Amino acid sequence: MFVFDIETLDTGSEAVILSMACIHFDDINKSLEYMKENAFFVKLDASDQYKRLKRTFSQSTIDWWKKQCENARNVSYKPDINDIKLEDGIEALRDWTNKFNEKDSWVWARGSLDQVVLESACTDCNVEPVFHYARWRDVRTAVDFMYNTTNGYCKVEYPDFDSFLHITKHNPVDDCLFDALQLLYGVKA
Repeated sequence: MFVFDIETLDTGSEAVILSMACIHFDDINKSLEYMKENAFFVKLDASDQYKRLKRTFSQSTIDWWKKQCENARNVSYKPDINDIKLEDGIEALRDWTNKFNEKDSWVWARGSLDQVVLESACTDCNVEPVFHYARWRDVRTAVDFMYNTTNGYCKVEYPDFDSFLHITKHNPVDDCLFDALQLLYGVKA
């Protein structure tokens, strides 16, 4: 299975994608460090997406990013000389997922935005979607159903894990890790 997360500059399907991350989890005995170190992550060229592909941003989302912690802003929001083109990021994600040889694996994301934005980006770049549309699953719904919560989050019981110490919200690798842990090690409210 995979957990996928993106960070964007808008909340619609045509949003500029700042970064993408994905974690593969097939063995619940893998350590936090292993999952993080073997995660996929790519930082994308936001300006190129806006100028060349006419992808969107909103002032409200930019204002929201300015209120996030410095770590999250540095990982995804702050432009970097090494940011890559959207189509190169999509192909890198495809190459990374292909090494697991799991075409029928579920792809978990928090809500549907990540799916529709990635699929829109694939259309804009004239490439096939990375994941088949029928493989996507919603973390929030699963967590609420399995652990009797109403906000899409649950407590995680994993040795020496503390979400405040191990997770930076809106760092897409950390968001993927936290969602995987909730699916695997969540506890009922």
